[in-house]
Parts: sequence; C-alpha cells; structure tokens
Amino acid sequence: MCSLIKDNEMREQILKYFEGQLSSEETEKLFSRIQTDKDLRREFIAFQNLQGLTAWLPAENDPVTSVEKLFQFKEARRTEKSKTVYLRRRILRYAVAVVVSVLSTWTLFYYTTQRDIDKENQPAIAYEEFTAPAGQRALLRLQDGTTVWLNAKTTLRYPNRFSKTERRVELNGEAYFEVKENAKQPFIVSTEQLDIKVTGTTFNVFAYKGSQQFITSLVEGSVLVYPLDNEENAIALRPNEQVELKGNNLVKKTFSSTDIFLWKEGVYAFDNQPFHEIVQKLELYYDVKIIVKIKSLDNYSFSGKFRQRDGIEKVLKKLQKIHPFKYTKDEEQNIITIY
Repeated sequence: MCSLIKDNEMREQILKYFEGQLSSEETEKLFSRIQTDKDLRREFIAFQNLQGLTAWLPAENDPVTSVEKLFQFKEARRTEKSKTVYLRRRILRYAVAVVVSVLSTWTLFYYTTQRDIDKENQPAIAYEEFTAPAGQRALLRLQDGTTVWLNAKTTLRYPNRFSKTERRVELNGEAYFEVKENAKQPFIVSTEQLDIKVTGTTFNVFAYKGSQQFITSLVEGSVLVYPLDNEENAIALRPNEQVELKGNNLVKKTFSSTDIFLWKEGVYAFDNQPFHEIVQKLELYYDVKIIVKIKSLDNYSFSGKFRQRDGIEKVLKKLQKIHPFKYTKDEEQNIITIY
C-alpha cells in the first residue's frame, strides 16, 4: 500500500502497526521517525485514511464485491511494487462508486502531540481539514466520539484535540452531526454566518459559503443557533424543528419528513422544491455551473429522489419527465445550459 516509502523496513513497520503486530518499543520508534520524516508521515496518513475508507465498504453479497475486502494487506505486502500500486488504485476506484467513508487522522497527531504535552506541560493543538469531493460523501469520527457525515463539496476543519472548555469545529457545506454528549464541554459548529451550540445532539446543517441558504434541522436533543459570537440572541430548537436564514432574520418552523437527511445514504430527495433551489443544490453537490434560459421553470416545483452516484445528468433526465426541457453540457467549461 505504501509504495512511495523508500525505506522498506519502515514500510513493513507501518503495515505491522495497522495489523497490531508491533511491540511498544517498535511503535515508539515508528512514531519518532514519523515526527521527523514528512514523507513517511504523509504515507502513514494516506494508509490510515484508506484503511478507514475500506472498513466502511460493503462486503459479502454486495453488488460491489470487486473491492475484494482489501483485507488482503498481508498478501499485497508480499507482491511487487507495481501490483501494490494497482491494488491501491483499484480500491480507490471502487470506493468512489460506493459510500466514501474516511476516518479522521487524529490518532497519529494526538499521539505525537501528547508526547509534547507530557514534556512541556502545554497543549499543542494542530488542525486537520477534510473535504468530501463533488458527487460523494464522507464519514468522519472525531476524537471525542462524535460522528460527522459530510455531503458533497463539504469541508470540515477540526482540531486534533479539543480544548477543555469547548469542542469547536468549522463547517463549509452540509453535514449531519451525531455529537457525543458532554455538558461540561459544549460542541460548537461555526459556519460563515452563524454558530450552532450543543452538548449532545443529532442535527443537520446546510451552510455552504457563498450560498444564500442556511438551514439547521434538529433530530434529537437541543441546539442553540445564533450570530457569530453573539449567543445572547440565540434561537433554541426542539426535535423536528429547523431554523432558516431569511435575509437577516432567522425563521423557525417544524418539519415532518426525514427525507431531507437521505443524502447520508446516497439519495438526494426534493419535496415540492422550487426549480431554482434544486439547481442551486445541484451546482453545489456536483461542482458545475448551470444556466437556466427557461425562466418559466422557476414557477414549477419538483419532487423526487435521486441516487447521488448516478450523477447530475441522470437527475436532469428525471426532472425532464416532470416538466419538459432540453439541456447541453460543455465539458471543457463545466457548464450545463437548460433551454
């Protein structure tokens, strides 16, 4: 797997580490080397992310059985470099076709910085950033036990270890949080315009930078939504309530359908949604510019469910059946024109 590591001995050590075959002395030596060798650290992180990704892939009786479980690390380790590279590429290719679930890389950095804390008695906090690619989604597990689903083109910035007073992350995009409860250490999601504060809760946030839409929907627990660093003006939500930013005002309402959260399962659901709002989301999700020349389409609302992995053109073709229109796609400019 780690074909870029020139030192074969260290490569073997990394493989053994993830198989749980290293002694404490060997582990200490490996992490000491990782601290000083950037290339080795980069490969370690790539290996850890890939291992986390494949752990979430379907196994037996799944249509995508070609992944072949990747759990053939031992055998792959004995093959030549070219076969290792092939296996890595093959796994990644199939991973894109199914749920893309990547574990965060906090383990390595927490280990190394914890040693610095012990020596200097001062916290050394580093920040990680992960982005789910267009047309995909990802699952992260943070060091406190919180799980976060990231929708397409969503970026989450988070520390390798939280402070003693709060657990703060920064979000650009859409994410579904299942926060580990801790009343003494509230969890705060910072977005471009608003903050969301919880102690242990399940909720969804739609907050892409540059987008006019901001929506927080509460599933379980309670949340406070407020302008940045202005908690005094917070709006409290109960389960099945959501708050939306309308101009400069926050508007609270209830919701009954949980279809809006189906994106976690690879399904985009639109329920009587105006066409221009659907277009805006498709642009965000698939990283494409859409030009609509039929203004009358704005007068129509559409409902439907679409598989994320089918791609934007299949979504458009299904929408065509509801209200006819034509479209062209400029591959070079990445522009879709609806006419």
